[in-house]
Amino acid sequence: MIAITFAAVLMMADTTAQAAQPAPVAEQPAKKGKVNKNGLVCKKEAVLGSKLPTKVCMTQEQWDERRMIDRQNTEQQQRFNPQPVG
Repeated sequence: MIAITFAAVLMMADTTAQAAQPAPVAEQPAKKGKVNKNGLVCKKEAVLGSKLPTKVCMTQEQWDERRMIDRQNTEQQQRFNPQPVG
């Protein structure tokens, strides 16, 4: 019985070690929004704390800039707040 429990603990430890390694980041294609006659691209975005999405309209340049800033912020957070290993 102890051997089975010990084996189960070892198997769990092995899977958590594999889960701790970051997965390769795959570039996800941006969701296509509808372009209206004013040149705005409208997309539905989830709102924290709500089940209903909200419609956000910006130019394609604004979407690209927002995506770049979000990516920079994420990389900065990961650089200064690394996940503990072990």
